[in-house]
Amino acid sequence: MGSGALGMEMMQNEFSAIGMRNIWNDVNRLEKICEVEITLAEAQAELGIIPADKAKIIREQVNVENIDMRKLRLSYGKSGHFLSGFVKYFEDILPDDAGSYLHYGSTTQDILDTGMVLQLKEAHEDTLKRLKKLMRLISSKANALSDVVGVGRAHGNHAIPINYGYKLAIYLNELMDLYQRLKDSEDYVFTSAISGAVGSYAGYGDKGLEMAELVAEKLHLSFDKIGWHTQRGRFVEYTHILAMLSGVMGKMGKNLFDLSRSEIKEFDESYGKGRQGSTAMPTMRNPYLSEAVYNLANLIHNEMNLMYQSMLVSHEKDTIGWRNQWVAIPEITMYLSGQFAYLTAAMQNGTFHLEAIERNLHTEQGMLVSERLMMALSSEIGKSAAHKLIYNIGNESREENTSFEENVRADQAIQKALSDEELDELFNVHTYVGQSEKLGKEILNNYANFKF
Repeated sequence: MGSGALGMEMMQNEFSAIGMRNIWNDVNRLEKICEVEITLAEAQAELGIIPADKAKIIREQVNVENIDMRKLRLSYGKSGHFLSGFVKYFEDILPDDAGSYLHYGSTTQDILDTGMVLQLKEAHEDTLKRLKKLMRLISSKANALSDVVGVGRAHGNHAIPINYGYKLAIYLNELMDLYQRLKDSEDYVFTSAISGAVGSYAGYGDKGLEMAELVAEKLHLSFDKIGWHTQRGRFVEYTHILAMLSGVMGKMGKNLFDLSRSEIKEFDESYGKGRQGSTAMPTMRNPYLSEAVYNLANLIHNEMNLMYQSMLVSHEKDTIGWRNQWVAIPEITMYLSGQFAYLTAAMQNGTFHLEAIERNLHTEQGMLVSERLMMALSSEIGKSAAHKLIYNIGNESREENTSFEENVRADQAIQKALSDEELDELFNVHTYVGQSEKLGKEILNNYANFKF
């Protein structure tokens, strides 16, 4: 059994999804290391650097199925260096001296960095798959609410009305942008790292550059002849995009949490039969999904400190920043998978309550259209005077606990400036949404035509 939030069997599903965890487990890491070593040997054989028959043995026998984990751990422990232990393990079991040509001319970072890139590429595909599903769900909800008007909130308080479909479509707009940024990063991020001890290809001989490009081609990775062992910025940039993606989801989780509050109740997470909210209060239905989405954004953003620090590499190599990324990259992608799982469940099974959305439009007795009233009066008495008049009526209504709308209608200056029919229209919250309905539908149309 593992340890910590991502390792404990009774806790790990609260922080991550099993599919993403499997990408970063021991077996998959070893598979990728084997794949890189095999591909290196095959490229060297094609170029006449090592004998073809030795590369064939390496291809056939360097695999996870041939690894005794206990013996590998002992080999690693004895050498004090993981990849040295790995190479020694296979040198001892490969026949016909093929082990002498494993890891030929290579350096640890070539193999481990390239292997990590292969893992990250799988994590990337998993992330895109989850993101596409979430966008579909948000689009569906936004479409369903495209004719609904709700409260627009500023600083946690009622501001002016907004089209509810637009309220959700804004998230979709951000997610489409980040999806495209992730796609655009692929060639830069998913790059092989075969360049030798200090990035000079010296150990690989005269055919080193040709060999490294061939390895990249075989692994379906891009190739950069300038070794990037010390240039960790590609991963910082990539995880920065993931952190922004996490931030959008975290913001959505926070807002769904607010909308779930008892006094608002515009949104409810699904509570199927048997789901519990509290051991103390049997009737509680807490918005745990939304809370988790918000919490995981905090965890991911904290991981970015490690990523930024990982760029501070000494000269041509050290393991300090490297080790930062070994921790942060898997954890960021795993936490992100947990965010997707929670927010997808909330969107798929949660309910937006139309009655509550409508009710909340009227809880402040007309103050939701104070901007509209001010602008209508501005052409008659000037904006500053209109602002002061509506401001004073608002204060009076709060202090005396009276109806804002009734006080507006009773004001003599307003009666002179606006007719009852005009006031009826001005107080109609459903017709004061600006361009939000149009913009919401524009975003949904952009999504319908989005090229994945």
